[in-house]
Amino acid sequence: MTSKETKAELGVTTPLIVASETSGIKVNSSIIAKSFRDEIKAKIQSWKEQGIDAPLLVGLLANKDPSAKKYAEWTGKACKADGLRYELRELENPIDVENALIDANDDPRVHGIIVYYPMFGQEESFSGTSQDDYLRDTVSYKCDVEGLCHLYRTSLYRNKRYLDPPRNFQKCVLPCTALSVVKILEQCPGCYDKSRPIGRKMENKIITVINRSEIVGRPLAAMLSNDGAKVYSVDINSIHIFNNGKLSTSIETVTPESCVKESDVVITGVPVKDYRLPTKWIQPNTTVVNVSSFKNVDETELLKIPGVVYVPMVGKVTVAMLERNLMRLFEQFHLNSGSNTSTEERTSSSEEQPKQPWYGSPIQLYTALTVTSILIWELMKKK
Repeated sequence: MTSKETKAELGVTTPLIVASETSGIKVNSSIIAKSFRDEIKAKIQSWKEQGIDAPLLVGLLANKDPSAKKYAEWTGKACKADGLRYELRELENPIDVENALIDANDDPRVHGIIVYYPMFGQEESFSGTSQDDYLRDTVSYKCDVEGLCHLYRTSLYRNKRYLDPPRNFQKCVLPCTALSVVKILEQCPGCYDKSRPIGRKMENKIITVINRSEIVGRPLAAMLSNDGAKVYSVDINSIHIFNNGKLSTSIETVTPESCVKESDVVITGVPVKDYRLPTKWIQPNTTVVNVSSFKNVDETELLKIPGVVYVPMVGKVTVAMLERNLMRLFEQFHLNSGSNTSTEERTSSSEEQPKQPWYGSPIQLYTALTVTSILIWELMKKK
């Protein structure tokens, strides 16, 4: 028996990521995405054999942002490769997105919706919030693959993991990018202690998240805090602390430098080309994850630090989480709704359906004949 077989029998899995004691290592996140995508492919194939169409994801794009366009392309390619259905609906004017979004919400053939932001940025809407925020809350929770609508956001910040307690059959959907970081950290050495119960797997860990956007930074800080970590949320104007489900403002002596130096994990998400996190702040054996489309750290210098695990991009895992969220929505809200059977099966079913008589039951037939007879009798008496 090989050592590999022995480990398999004991339930021991070979770690995907192994740190080096002498230098840093760079991690290709596609190795983490693969296991999730393989699982999705297998389930799609199983449904196909049962005559069930794959879930349909609809993307709405109405801006010229190159990152949004690239994300839409990645999504389409990944869905096609994994057997999911994807339809990109491009609109010339962002003002038309709301109607397109409502149409997609109401379409029983659509199982997931993704809106490629930014659409309006912080431009105010009639509702009073920013127009982009308004659009996020317009997406039906049954189709929200991004997990950014009001229901899922409030559930996250309350650390509510299910929609239907105490039954706990329907899990809440979590934001894709933030969830991708969590799944990456689960594979990084020393980050998650899987022997601990849910809510304590990152206990005694300190994390710095340099970004507090509503899309990535804030939900990510909340998710890591919900898993037991103490999280410094660093933005351009302030530093907040997420800990034990509570948010507090740090004292004046706490600085970005002190946060990073204290941290086991550092996550950078600064959407600025010229920003660089000083590598002298990074301690040995730190895990560094970059979620920005720009490199927020000097990679060459970072990889000189012993024990550092560096993940330069999370895009492929983000797309895998998007697909995973779509599968979850499909199973929880659409699979048994009657809109998911294949076209062939629906056609065959309608052809095989026996023709029903015009009356619903013998009692209805008797009633109709009796009333008709009475009416005829009354007419004849009048004559």
